[in-house]
Amino acid sequence: MSAIFGILRFDGREAAASDMERMGGALAHRGPDGRRFAVDGPIALGHCLMRVTVEDDFEAQPVCGGGVMLIADARLDNRSELARDLAIADAELAALSDSALAHAAYRHWGADFGAHLIGDFAIAVWDGTKLILARDHMGQRGFVFHRGAGFFAFASEVKALWSLSDVPRELSEDEFARLIVHDKTLNPGATPFAGIAGIGGGMTMTVAADGMLETQTYWEPHADPAHCGKDEAYYVDAYRRVLEEAVACRLRRLKGTPGLVFSGGYDSAAIAGLAGSVLEPAGKKLAAAASVMPAGYRGTIRHARRWVDMCIRDMPWLDVRYVTREGKNALSGLDRRWLESGTPNFSYGFVQDELNATLAGAGARLIMDGHGGDYTLNPRGQSALAWFLVRGRLIRFGREFIGQLRRSERSLWQTLKSDIAGVLAPPAIRRWYRRRTPLWNGAPIAAGFAADLAARGVLHPDRIAGRVHDVLAMRVSMIGVLRRIMERPIAHGAAEAARYGLELTRPFHDKRVVELGLAIPEDLDVKDGRNRYLACRALESVYPREFQTRWRLNDDLIPDFQRMAKSIEPQILAEIARMEQSESLTRMFDFAKIRALLAARGIDDHNSGWEQETQIALHGFLAARYVEWFSRRNR
Repeated sequence: MSAIFGILRFDGREAAASDMERMGGALAHRGPDGRRFAVDGPIALGHCLMRVTVEDDFEAQPVCGGGVMLIADARLDNRSELARDLAIADAELAALSDSALAHAAYRHWGADFGAHLIGDFAIAVWDGTKLILARDHMGQRGFVFHRGAGFFAFASEVKALWSLSDVPRELSEDEFARLIVHDKTLNPGATPFAGIAGIGGGMTMTVAADGMLETQTYWEPHADPAHCGKDEAYYVDAYRRVLEEAVACRLRRLKGTPGLVFSGGYDSAAIAGLAGSVLEPAGKKLAAAASVMPAGYRGTIRHARRWVDMCIRDMPWLDVRYVTREGKNALSGLDRRWLESGTPNFSYGFVQDELNATLAGAGARLIMDGHGGDYTLNPRGQSALAWFLVRGRLIRFGREFIGQLRRSERSLWQTLKSDIAGVLAPPAIRRWYRRRTPLWNGAPIAAGFAADLAARGVLHPDRIAGRVHDVLAMRVSMIGVLRRIMERPIAHGAAEAARYGLELTRPFHDKRVVELGLAIPEDLDVKDGRNRYLACRALESVYPREFQTRWRLNDDLIPDFQRMAKSIEPQILAEIARMEQSESLTRMFDFAKIRALLAARGIDDHNSGWEQETQIALHGFLAARYVEWFSRRNR
């Protein structure tokens, strides 16, 4: 987790070293091992260094040579393949940093070099006539920019841009409104901040010397043809082989202890189990932080402790630290979190802080989590029964229907209603049902404000969570999710992890994993009434035996969410009473609805962290608090 930053001026002035000092200072937490920049007339490029891999010992950025200057926040996983294509000898490669390897790749392939790289990266190249910015396939490294009057500035984090006096510090009301209503698709490259956009995953951007911008897509989510049309045995083997390599790439070159945000689910447990092939022979441990209920808890809140305990039993390389959140809540350290991360993270920010602090305390610099499994290798198969029925595969439908009743916690009526009737209802009927509620559905956004946004096309039914879509087009839906993630210029969770000196990477967002997942036939999403079927087959020797009969319910990061929210309800209500005096806030937020949603459930009326009404209320309240905080701070 290093950082990059830079300025290109196209107004005839030279880039200022003082601007680079300020930008680098804003990213100092990402450069504990050094910070350097170079100024050459209108261009200035800077780098903050945190050594994570053994090759980082050779980093000396910016890398210059052959008329090309390059900076990179990168971990390249295909070093050997690149060295072969670039005619780099093994002895030379051993002492070559990833940035120097990327520099050689650019000199060989030019602006298309990003398509030849595998790993997590954000790279900027100046070749004397233009600036080329490249971001990794799934956008695991953040990359934001501002094009102002006479200059272009970019950085790994938003707050580095704000260190420049000519960059606005304002919210974009339209984009922020989309956050309030859980808009599924923000405008590609958009951020909640006025004047600040970003580069999507799988894209390059060229900035000409006169400031003209041009973007190109070098990769989109797709099925790798090499994986298409195979039998089940092939996919069982490929599942383990590809995912194990994605995990190993993130571990085998580490200088220190790796970390894992461990939910105890199928995806994070897969990472934990597969890490053993690299860590156990080396006598290393995987530090894992799991958010669970306190030891000895015997209530009805479902949480991950028993699944994590099973993994500890079977994976001796695990070093698990439990996080139980006593004395912490969604208001803990709120203003400081927003100030340090520069991003609006809401209800779950405090527990993410606890998990990150725990892993940093265990000596980790690189951490992983299981995000991405649901929409790559491990779709939950919620539409599978209807999918079989529509395609006339009646025998398979009957087998899976009976199997699901046997394995799941749902009744016959619940299965018929949710997994068949709800999926197969004609789109016209579902749209009619949705129209009985406002466009913005249950979100506590002020009706007049939302209506104005809808009239201007800012909000649209097909973009908001819960709206009608073709749920039977399962692979199409997966690609839609992947694209939405790629379009975010601010990498989710990365800035928050960086506050603790951590580099966040997601094995299930590896392009090789994505391309395999999209090639797996839909009929392997479930089998014999078992969801996560392929995972259970491929990782049978990795998972604890109890995972073979486990149902698809996930355990929430804050299982006692309802208790937590009720404990701070008096403070929330007092703050709402104060915020209601603000005309600008009441124009945007429906505080009466927030109150009603908070009152919908009692302290013991929990759903193991999945309390929808309380979740919506707290999200709306914290969004209002962020608007107030941001406006006050940036007057």
